[in-house]
Amino acid sequence: MSAASRWRITGLQVLSTVVLLGLGFAVVGQLRAARTLSAQPGVPTRNIYALATLLSEERKNRVEYEAQVRELQRELEQTRRATAEGRTLTAAMSKELESLRTLAGLRAMRGPGVTVLLRDAKTQPSGSTPVVVTYQDLVSVINELWAAGGEAIAVNEQRVTTMTGFSQVGGTVKVNLQGISAPFTVVALGDPVTLEGALNIRGGLVEGLRALGLSITINRRNELTVPAYRGVIRFDKAKPGD
Repeated sequence: MSAASRWRITGLQVLSTVVLLGLGFAVVGQLRAARTLSAQPGVPTRNIYALATLLSEERKNRVEYEAQVRELQRELEQTRRATAEGRTLTAAMSKELESLRTLAGLRAMRGPGVTVLLRDAKTQPSGSTPVVVTYQDLVSVINELWAAGGEAIAVNEQRVTTMTGFSQVGGTVKVNLQGISAPFTVVALGDPVTLEGALNIRGGLVEGLRALGLSITINRRNELTVPAYRGVIRFDKAKPGD
């Protein structure tokens, strides 16, 4: 056999060996891959459907919860507004009540004004009617003060209100059904100059009372106090109208 023939046979043998080795490696690789795949745990199809159903339910629940949260937030905001409005209404009602109490004379008041001191005549005529301060004199002075802009008035610590009545039993004057005696001190809050001017007008009430012999002293004050009405306000027969 020639050398060329031997080289040809050897090359074929080498080529065959390489091909066989390659096929062997490929077969081994396929077998290993098959074993690996067979070793993987299977995921049942029903589990996938169950998970999808749970996910859908969770999404639905989340939407419902979000709606409930929005509703609760809306109710909370309404409650806050109602509370704020209630507080505002309560404050307004309290303010109105205090205003009514003030107008009714149920609150003590202070401020500038005048005092009017009325005394019986120092010298009484003999054998005739004594010259003393009567409840009509007090009412007249108080009316002059109201007309001049008086805002709060009291006589001997008795507050004069729309319910105040004046009367007299003997030498005792009654105000708010309480007996008071001379000397009488009328306290009126308002502009001191205006109040004093109204009483001291020429030919006016005070000048006429002085002409009768009564002693009347008027003083302006920067700070005076008028007490609150301490009587009982009661309506037995009168009823609120429609």
